[in-house]
Amino acid sequence: MTDDLSYSYSHTPTPNQTATAASPSTSAALVAFADCELIGVDAQKMLVINRVNGKQQFIAPPVVDALKTCTSFDTIENHTKRLCTTRPELRGQEAGVGSTLQQLAESGFLLMGEGIRQRLTDAPPRELAPSRVFVITCDRPEAVNRLLESMLRSGNLSRHDALYLVDDSREESNRIANRELVDTFNLRSAKDMQYFGAAEQRELQDKLIAALPEHEQGIRFLIDPEQWTGYKTYGRSRTLALLLSVGYRAIVLDDDVTCQAILPPVQEEGVSFTGQRQAAFYQDRETLIAQGMPAEFDPLSGHLQCLGQSLGHSLSELAGGELDSQWLQNTNAAMLNVLDPTSPVLVTQSGAWGDPGTGGAHWTLNLDERSIERLVNAPHGMVNAVENRCNWLGCTRPTLHKMAFMSQMTGLDNSHLLPPYFPAFRGEDLLFGTMIETMYHHGAVLEYGWSVPHLPLDDRSHMSIKDPIAGEGGIVLFSRYMTENIDYKDASNPESRLKNMAEDARRLAARSDEDLLLDYRTEQAKGQAHSLYLMKMQAERAIQLPSINWQSYLNRGVEEVERSMDEEHSPTHISGVPIDASETELLGKFRDFATGWAAAIDAWPAMRSSVQ
Repeated sequence: MTDDLSYSYSHTPTPNQTATAASPSTSAALVAFADCELIGVDAQKMLVINRVNGKQQFIAPPVVDALKTCTSFDTIENHTKRLCTTRPELRGQEAGVGSTLQQLAESGFLLMGEGIRQRLTDAPPRELAPSRVFVITCDRPEAVNRLLESMLRSGNLSRHDALYLVDDSREESNRIANRELVDTFNLRSAKDMQYFGAAEQRELQDKLIAALPEHEQGIRFLIDPEQWTGYKTYGRSRTLALLLSVGYRAIVLDDDVTCQAILPPVQEEGVSFTGQRQAAFYQDRETLIAQGMPAEFDPLSGHLQCLGQSLGHSLSELAGGELDSQWLQNTNAAMLNVLDPTSPVLVTQSGAWGDPGTGGAHWTLNLDERSIERLVNAPHGMVNAVENRCNWLGCTRPTLHKMAFMSQMTGLDNSHLLPPYFPAFRGEDLLFGTMIETMYHHGAVLEYGWSVPHLPLDDRSHMSIKDPIAGEGGIVLFSRYMTENIDYKDASNPESRLKNMAEDARRLAARSDEDLLLDYRTEQAKGQAHSLYLMKMQAERAIQLPSINWQSYLNRGVEEVERSMDEEHSPTHISGVPIDASETELLGKFRDFATGWAAAIDAWPAMRSSVQ
């Protein structure tokens, strides 16, 4: 999940992004303070330069400090109430604070929600690439059988250019079973599915190496299974799917889903820009399945609705006409100002109906207030509600995210240059999302307001709410590091930005052991500090909830994270690392991964060209 990542946007506006001047009804409009350069002059004044319209003005530092908390869209009245409630020095000064905000809005120093609304819907439709569908699997033929059966029931498979099963199974018996399942599927399907197993993958690899011998290291890093013996290669199959879909829109399905679209138990109108998912909790799998409300469309067609389409046209279509500026409320203004309505929707996601798909049991710490109320009021108890993994986790309506993350069914517009996935380890989805954000600053990720059943057949009861809350890092730390260093003023093309990421990986690999350890501890501390902030906010709200268990859980989390932040962290503590591994060995392994990853990124554009 991306909930533990924070973002800093910096944007050079195009001419049509000039801030809209405030009208007499500004007090009822949504406004926010964002995209301003702040230059300290002395203790009495600070120069504020609006990056959008170029206006500048001296403003007192205390006022600027207060404005920094007004970065999400809201009315002047609500901004005023919050400032006068949360900042002791402003209590009792509602009239003065409101007047100052009104003046700043009229002077063009606040972003206007109405201007953002008008800009985001101003885009023509795009011509869309054909689609291909991929099922990725590893040693789970029973799940594959269930998924293929559901695909046969979903209908309209012939609309896709091709169907693939990408098999990363280790056991020969499972590979044989999967191939037989594909053969049986093809006897009944209007569209044949291609089995892409070990032999087919080896053939592709050999052809790429023969065509691109100078890139052999990068090719093997990405798709050679022998490079990753002993590791769980979550990203390797996804990279193979990308290679098989160059020039197409791809829909990638995990093997433990079924091909059905389920409507959310809570539905809202319009489009959301907050990126907030919600959750509901069910007593058991039977209750979950019984209460699912099937949509009138299949999820493959559902993903294709907006995948690859221009963002502005997609928003108009999803909204059923014009956007309502009130839908922007509580949305990060800088994020909205970065979005380009003409950019394609490069990634589409859907929610999970069943297992939330998280790597642990602590995902509820990042939920919104409504979801927390459902959790603490669950009749089967809070602990069981989390640990039985019979949940809905998704969006109540179409929702824009700025960063792609985990989705059990994912749409990828691979008619554009998309990056590869890191072949192994958890967190490959976060790194992929970070790379897309780096390459396409003005794009967006769309999550639809429906889910797909995610019902793993393997036992996941080992994920306990009693597990340590203050976890160690992994790929997520590298993703955070990359996110913090995105240059939103970079006007180079996506391929150049991809090359820059390869150089950044090499620069990291060249750092000393001391510097790498400091980098690791710094990013670990940033992540834990953000988690601590979220848990303390939850703890403040928890006082109003009728659940001692939830309050105790949050207090335990705060204590664990604070205690962890007081310790000296080491990569030897990362989950899954061999017990006897030394820091020196692990840093050496990191360097190997970084240089191999750099070689893979360098090879990637040529690999894509070779398979077209």
